[in-house]
Amino acid sequence: MTAKPSTMTKQVTYLGHEIFVETFGPVTARPRDTGGLQTHHTTKVSVWFDGKELEEARETPSLLFVSREDAAELGFEIGQMIVDQRRESVMSSPIIFKMPRLALSLLRD
Repeated sequence: MTAKPSTMTKQVTYLGHEIFVETFGPVTARPRDTGGLQTHHTTKVSVWFDGKELEEARETPSLLFVSREDAAELGFEIGQMIVDQRRESVMSSPIIFKMPRLALSLLRD
């Protein structure tokens, strides 16, 4: 007999971002095969910064995992990669400073 499917959410902080990994399972691989014991787990990843979810950083891998622990572990790795890529793209973009008009006029004089 297999356990009833359930959802579990875990959270970790990584470089100032909150990574939430939601795992679901176990799900029977072949629900019609009552004698089959093959089950799997799935995962969803979301990344938050300053209390807001980064919509472009939501991931739902199409992989099936043997255990909840495997699903959560890969979910956190994906979340860390998203944060690293986001930080990398922010660091490589040019920084533009906006100066008030008064400050610019003082510089010209």
